[in-house]
Amino acid sequence: MEDFSAQERQTHDFAAQTTATVRTVCPDAPDFVADAATHKNVWKATVATPGDKAVALTVGGRRLLKLKVHYECTASARHSFMLVEKSAFILLPAKGSEPLVRLEYLRHPHSDVPCCHLQVHAHRDDWTFAMTRNGVGSARREVARRASAERAPQLSDIHFPAGGPRLRPTLEDFLEMLIHDLGVDHSDDALEVLTKQRVAWRADQVRAMAASLPDVAAEVLRDAGYTVTAPDDSSVHPDRQAWLTRY
Repeated sequence: MEDFSAQERQTHDFAAQTTATVRTVCPDAPDFVADAATHKNVWKATVATPGDKAVALTVGGRRLLKLKVHYECTASARHSFMLVEKSAFILLPAKGSEPLVRLEYLRHPHSDVPCCHLQVHAHRDDWTFAMTRNGVGSARREVARRASAERAPQLSDIHFPAGGPRLRPTLEDFLEMLIHDLGVDHSDDALEVLTKQRVAWRADQVRAMAASLPDVAAEVLRDAGYTVTAPDDSSVHPDRQAWLTRY
């Protein structure tokens, strides 16, 4: 059986980091827990609060909102790293069950929705009007036959693209939006913590993108005055470049 101890450690570290991130806006948030299991040599893990419960957010000391953060992870087939398979950042009203907004990521979406997408739960007549027609240009059955649906279309049915697998917003971006746009209460060092973790995330993405596009990376470095020598075998596995075309 394959050894997944490295991914286990990474997932526990990731859970601890998620706890620290969420506590910038909710100091009483419980520890996020990494729950991993292997079945038929396939390793999977979740990172979430106990019971996958939302945490309370306050504005001016009043509980007005709730935040739910959930990750599902898998092991990379090419190296001993943990990968995020799915993630969801969901903002809800304090006393309601329908979200206000959802930012979700699906590494392998089952339909032609954007792999990272934003869904806004709101209403506007112009959107409803535009969505009451059959969207015959869509490959999605529920869109192509929307006019005959048994419920009114909703704005939350729209999946707004949000950067794809490499350039998607992070939890840190989502929380900073809540601070700046909604005035959510936060710790004194919240913005500093969020910035530090955002920088680390983006640096990791730059490394992954450079590894997937070595010719482009080499060209940029040469333009900057570096000397770059290509290895004998500079081929790149097609899977490493799949993010370029992902919707």
